[in-house]
Amino acid sequence: MNAEEIVRLCDAFSIKEREGPTRTLDVSLKDRSENRLALCLVGKILKKKLVNRDVFIDVMNKVWRVNDGVEIDEPLEGNIFAFYFSNLEDRHRILKSGPWSFDRATIVFDKPAGIGEIHDLKFSFVLGSNS
Repeated sequence: MNAEEIVRLCDAFSIKEREGPTRTLDVSLKDRSENRLALCLVGKILKKKLVNRDVFIDVMNKVWRVNDGVEIDEPLEGNIFAFYFSNLEDRHRILKSGPWSFDRATIVFDKPAGIGEIHDLKFSFVLGSNS
C-alpha cells in the first residue's frame, strides 16, 4: 500500500459536516455526574487474594443496612470497588461507623474527587474519626 492509498483511506474515515447534524449533549449530564461522584466512595479490601465480588456485595449490603441501597460496581482494579449511595447520610454513616472489614481484611476508603487514576487515591478513611 502506497502513501496515496493511505491518505485516501484516511480521508474516507474523516467526519465531514455533510454527514449529518451534530448533537449537543444535555448540560445536566455534568451536574448528574458531579452529584453521583459526591455520593461515591471507593473502597479497597486489604487482601492479596481477590475476593468473590458477589459474596462481597451481598455481605456488605446486609451489614451496612443502607436505607436506599448501595450500588457496588465491578472491581475497578483488584480488590478496589466503587460504592454509589443514594444519599449523603448513608455515605457519611458508613464512613463514620468504621472500621469495616470483609473476610478478616480491613476495608479502607477514599472520597473520589473528579477525574483521576485509581492508584492516586490515598485510601485514608478507616476509622469513624476520619470522616
